[in-house]
Amino acid sequence: MGLRSNLGVLLDQRFRGKSTHKVDTKGRVSIPADFRRVLDAADPDRDPGTNPRVHVLYGDTRYPWLTCYTVAAMQEVDAKMDALGDDHPDRELLEDYFYTYVETLTLDDSGRLILPRPLREQIGLEGDAMFASKGKTFRILSPEVPAPLASPLRTRLSELPEGFAITRLLVPASGGESGA
Repeated sequence: MGLRSNLGVLLDQRFRGKSTHKVDTKGRVSIPADFRRVLDAADPDRDPGTNPRVHVLYGDTRYPWLTCYTVAAMQEVDAKMDALGDDHPDRELLEDYFYTYVETLTLDDSGRLILPRPLREQIGLEGDAMFASKGKTFRILSPEVPAPLASPLRTRLSELPEGFAITRLLVPASGGESGA
């Protein structure tokens, strides 16, 4: 695969945008079509004819949302966890977050998730669910969550100097500045 093809596959496995969908009384909610394509592409090793899975993390109760990982994104987490080693001081905390407080859910044939009642109650989800993309993950939250809490974007933008291009924040890990 050439560089352009690899980039296309990588971009196809990123969540983009946000949308709101009805949640029925049984907790069924339709996943946005673009999100379903990402979930499908990021779960390539599942059995033929089965629907894609999503890992729904709910252990960080400081925030009123559920964080959802694709199968491929969770495999990246697994690799990072393995690299930490068993004696890492935060290992147990991370294991609880990524392995204990997680529901692995499978989309139904209509592209819906059934969110268990305890998860819906934890984030105050009634009537509607907002899906907010975060690249390799997405969040499920109530549309009633105040905008500054749901996304710090506006707050951070107001802190930047006038004329500062947000793309300047895309600094590579090596410390050099992005050419964007």
